[in-house]
Amino acid sequence: MNKWDNFWLGVLLGLLLPALFCVAYAYTIHLPQLMEQDMLDMLKPVIGRMLLLGTFTDMAGMFLLYEFNLWRVAKGMVVAIVPYMAAGIILI
Repeated sequence: MNKWDNFWLGVLLGLLLPALFCVAYAYTIHLPQLMEQDMLDMLKPVIGRMLLLGTFTDMAGMFLLYEFNLWRVAKGMVVAIVPYMAAGIILI
């Protein structure tokens, strides 16, 4: 058994990767400046789509971990996808 094959490491990676992707994407489309203009109601669908797009980073990481036979880490990433998917669907 590999010492890096840990479920909680997968959950942590699964929560951090989409969050980092969403922050990077938000700054490329200048989302903080738009939020200052009280356009939050109009931006909810954009934020929802951004969260759903961020789940693709988890999915790509999960398939990469399957190739390295780190099954528990991949399972943790699958569990971490659920809150992002739920928030994205609610905001759309």
